[in-house]
Amino acid sequence: MNKFVKSIFILSFLFLALLTNAQTNIENTDSLAGRFISDLRAGTTEKLFVQTNKNIFLAGEELWFKAWIVNSLSHKYFSHSKTLFVDLVNEKDSAVAQLLLNIPSQKTEGLIRLSDSLPEGYYWLRLYTATIQKYDTNSILVSPIYVTNKKFPSTLVATPIEQKVKLISTKTPRLVFYPEGGEIIAGTNTTIAIKAVDEYENPVKLEGYINDNIDSSALTWFKTDSITGLGKISFFVSKSKNYAANFKWGNQVMKANLPPINHYASQIAIKEQTPTTLKVVVSQGDSLYQKGKQSYILGIHKDSLCFASVGVDMYELNIPKSYFPAGISKLLLFNEAQEVVSERTFFITKPKEELFISTDKQNYASRDKVVLTLYKGDSVLHPNFTALSIAVTDDNAIKHTSNITTNENLVLMEPTNNTSELELLSQPMIFKGKNYSKQAMANKIVVKQSELPVDTLFSNIKGRILNKKKLPVANRVVTIYTNKRFYLFDTDTTNARGEFEFSVPPYLDSVAFTLQVATLKGTKVDEKIIINVSSPFPKFSTPLSLKKKFPIEDLDYISNLRNTNFKDIYKGTGKEWLQSVFVKSSIKANTYNTSKRVSSFSQVITGEAIQNINRTDASNALLMIPGLHLRGGYLTLGALTSFGASAKDEPLLIVDGVMLAGGSGPQVVPDEVGVMSFQNSPVMAEIARISPDIIDFIEVLKGPEASYYGTMSSNGVILINTHRKSNFSSHYEQYGTLIYNPASYHLAPIFNTPDYSNLDIKKASFNDNRSTLYWNGHLYTNPNGKAQVEFYTGDVNTNYTISVTGITASGEIIQKKASIKRN
Repeated sequence: MNKFVKSIFILSFLFLALLTNAQTNIENTDSLAGRFISDLRAGTTEKLFVQTNKNIFLAGEELWFKAWIVNSLSHKYFSHSKTLFVDLVNEKDSAVAQLLLNIPSQKTEGLIRLSDSLPEGYYWLRLYTATIQKYDTNSILVSPIYVTNKKFPSTLVATPIEQKVKLISTKTPRLVFYPEGGEIIAGTNTTIAIKAVDEYENPVKLEGYINDNIDSSALTWFKTDSITGLGKISFFVSKSKNYAANFKWGNQVMKANLPPINHYASQIAIKEQTPTTLKVVVSQGDSLYQKGKQSYILGIHKDSLCFASVGVDMYELNIPKSYFPAGISKLLLFNEAQEVVSERTFFITKPKEELFISTDKQNYASRDKVVLTLYKGDSVLHPNFTALSIAVTDDNAIKHTSNITTNENLVLMEPTNNTSELELLSQPMIFKGKNYSKQAMANKIVVKQSELPVDTLFSNIKGRILNKKKLPVANRVVTIYTNKRFYLFDTDTTNARGEFEFSVPPYLDSVAFTLQVATLKGTKVDEKIIINVSSPFPKFSTPLSLKKKFPIEDLDYISNLRNTNFKDIYKGTGKEWLQSVFVKSSIKANTYNTSKRVSSFSQVITGEAIQNINRTDASNALLMIPGLHLRGGYLTLGALTSFGASAKDEPLLIVDGVMLAGGSGPQVVPDEVGVMSFQNSPVMAEIARISPDIIDFIEVLKGPEASYYGTMSSNGVILINTHRKSNFSSHYEQYGTLIYNPASYHLAPIFNTPDYSNLDIKKASFNDNRSTLYWNGHLYTNPNGKAQVEFYTGDVNTNYTISVTGITASGEIIQKKASIKRN
């Protein structure tokens, strides 16, 4: 073999070896990246944030809220669970209101009417899913609100309520060091963040210098600010030296040692940024240097891989910024064993998409129309589909500036053009350390689908039958049926303990079931049916660390607020506005729970008045309410254009929030299971089944007030409220026939605003002192990135804050504020 052929052979062999090695490196990198991203996504959890219309309320006002359930990494819509649980709890951690919201339908906005009997003080809106409550209690979202009440003022009036007092420290400040990449490496220019805090963890402003413990001359100077206590230093690290930070405190010069040099560590650092690239340097400790150690770099944005590379020992590489989207990303350095040994967080600034808010005017008069336009996109007008919630609230009704609450580890950042400032403020996160991702992966919550809590609101109905002597009755036939939304008919015979049980399929929303008791021969008997119902809400104590209070330092503000007349429901005297009509006994006034009343313009008949009219049949008493008539055997509200009537002309009947009958939609004729009809009226037949002694009051809505309940409410709405303490009672009981309304999902009504385009209403003599002018928790931008809303100002001469929150299809969380003036 001649020398030329031999050289060609050697070169070919080397080329093949290099090619094989390169192929192996690519395969190893791909394998590492795929496995890491897969593990990262498997450990994602549900995270919550919520917006409220405000956070300081008068008792009797309305608390509106919108909850968002997102992936903890990508911030996109995500949920293991179907149900979002919402509690309003007091200082004793007792629930004063509870709601269930359906996550898959994205109907996670709600309304809580604050009772006018609520004692003044702090309350907390508590949101969680079954998965969070079972596996990740620290992710339960707890948002504080404060309720004032002139009738039941707080006992804390004489002293500041949660006033924030800054304690003055008498001890030397403590310095905390965050080396870039997690370790200090010899032979490199190292960047280190410094945080100065006192014994109460308050930031401290100070100045000093870095030196080694042998040479007293300063290598570099540093300073921390008074807002964050953060500063930054860079200097060349020499082998076998120990470094210290020196600063003057009082009349003394204090010293704090920097972390020692780690000769077995690896470090990833960003040494330079150009407009288009990141210059990244991988450094090795002395004991690792020139050992032929291979390492891998992965660039991660949220839960997505943006960059991957492989290298040996100490090396540099330039990474194009175009590989990463705008915002926060990470570079992770893995050793040969594919373990995370260093990481670096960084920011990419690009033409950032923003939410633009504009109004049609600068200043508005009383009862003036406001046209509000929202646009989500970038400066080049590239739109982005976005789901939003919006509140427009009187500045005088908001003391605490933020009305959005997040889990602590779900970071919302205002846009900034100063990257270095943003990095400096986030130094502890940027230089968190090499174990951060390793610990995050080790502590991740991985929940198998089979282990997820079952979101079944009801699956079994259990109960018992008792006679007049309250003794259990055996051999009674209990019939359960429903023909609303789906058909179900079943029977069971009671055992010796009077017990019966039915299995029902789970549904995303509940329906009303009717239960009847009869003898074996089929004769109905007037014996008590008792259903034991377990609450869908788990019982647990809120972690004390989550029940935080926002400071209220101005007690005069609270005192003035008690005497302020903010009203979410307004009254007028225009010809289109009906005055309230009460039909009740003369024994006692206000004998019903007024906090459940939907509208101040409705007609109301109390349970007490119903029993005075007819102790056994509420349907007859209902006809005492003005406007309700029987026409051709059907119940109608108001006048008809023709003499005849049908079931489609009947008002919608809702009992304790559950639709039972009526409405302008398709009608279902009651089946033949012993149900007696009231002439032809399905609504009257349903009402006749309800015993008057459990009715708190009946409310009748018509016109705009009825529109809360959708298209089926065009003929009006009849609301029956029973004496149940909550929508989730522990048991139901009734003689002979019982209507069982299982737990159901809350459906927030439309926010009610006056229509001042109607001149009769605009000229009406009433005070419109609403503190919340507008609320919408279910707003979406159109394909052009725009959304537009309209509402009217009130009579208060003040400024209003527009608060908008939301989430884009790409997982960007939105928080934006603007203001309007009412002169």
